[in-house]
Amino acid sequence: MAVASISPASLPVSICAVWDSKFSLFSSYFYALPGPIIYMILLTGFSMIGETGIKYIEYASAGILVFVLLVIFKFIKKNYIHSLEIGIKKQHIIILCASFLLYSGNTARRFITRIFALNANDLPGTVFAIQMFDLIFILFFIVCFIGISKSKIKFVLALLISGVYALSRGRIEILSSWSIYILAVMLVMAVSSIIYDIANKKDKTKKMEIKFDYKPLRNLLFFLMVGSVFAATAFLLSGRDANAWFLAFRGVVSSLTSFGGGEIYNAIALETFVETGFISEDFYMSRILGITGAMPGPIICSILAGVGFAYGSAAGSVALGWVFGLLGCSMAITATAIGALTLFSIFGYLKESPRLKMIVMCIIPLVCGVLISVSLTLLLRASEVIASIGIHPLIGLGTAVIMFFLMLFANLRLKINDILLFIIGGLLTLVGLGLLSNFIF
Repeated sequence: MAVASISPASLPVSICAVWDSKFSLFSSYFYALPGPIIYMILLTGFSMIGETGIKYIEYASAGILVFVLLVIFKFIKKNYIHSLEIGIKKQHIIILCASFLLYSGNTARRFITRIFALNANDLPGTVFAIQMFDLIFILFFIVCFIGISKSKIKFVLALLISGVYALSRGRIEILSSWSIYILAVMLVMAVSSIIYDIANKKDKTKKMEIKFDYKPLRNLLFFLMVGSVFAATAFLLSGRDANAWFLAFRGVVSSLTSFGGGEIYNAIALETFVETGFISEDFYMSRILGITGAMPGPIICSILAGVGFAYGSAAGSVALGWVFGLLGCSMAITATAIGALTLFSIFGYLKESPRLKMIVMCIIPLVCGVLISVSLTLLLRASEVIASIGIHPLIGLGTAVIMFFLMLFANLRLKINDILLFIIGGLLTLVGLGLLSNFIF
């Protein structure tokens, strides 16, 4: 449980990967596959209903997206309350705000321009808007460099070099050509600080030789082999489409930056597959976001299955969509196994590390900051779907906000459960927008 709680990607699949050496591979796949299979059956049905049907799916997606906003709100609230209980309220808020400011530049800019119908040139350029990998790297660097030291000089130096790195990785490309060198310097600084603290007994990590438990790493080879088979199969069946390897590589890398559950992967998938043009934004917003959260099993596996299905069905056929969808799911499982089994093999050495404990403490507020950015994207999309019947986006925004507070009241006061709210939200906007588009506008 300790390893699974700090591993990236899916916590339940992490447990499946480490619980037993004989059945690691089988339990992981058999736990993860049902949800994506049910979801791809649903997507297959969507692909057969034509343009009119797709319009009504988008209407339903508005209510579903508002429901996802509720889920994110509850997640952030729960972790804020937890920070109060353990006495880290101030640190929690600082990390959350810093995470939001570094990550959400483009999201906030897009939200303002679309809702208020402004020209993109009317707003100043985005300074940061770094990717999830860079955000996590900065967190790891600061924690590893400072450690348990109370030196203000180390703290200021860590913030300064992190700020320079964030600028180099931002969207206005300040010092972009130097980012790899800055990254290398940060790695050297972090490793040197760890070695110094251990040598001077400032780090409570037991000074001992790192001994690998090779059995988990042997199991990891089986996960890598199965994942490679899925990638090679997709490559061959698609007529040697190189995007099979793109999906495999980016699926694994993006999953390894996903901490805090499947909700955070909504943002990661958006930047990895939508902003790169791998799949369309309309497909992602109307048929992946929100709907995957209602599927059984790990959300991250269903999201990657949806991404693969979207690409495969657009590139060839529904059958190819299934091939790429299964590839996406397999990559989520493979990435989870890489994180969990690698950590499991050396956890005996790492478990006493104060730096590891600090990373575990800091990762959730960082995730919460990113989820606020995700919330802006969800709110924008829901507002635009509502406004698509012929009203101003501001009215759509107001309608979505009112729906959110009604759902919040129904959930907290009337004790209506999440599944029922999910269904009610989708039906409400499906019927309401359908009637308004046909009979009023």
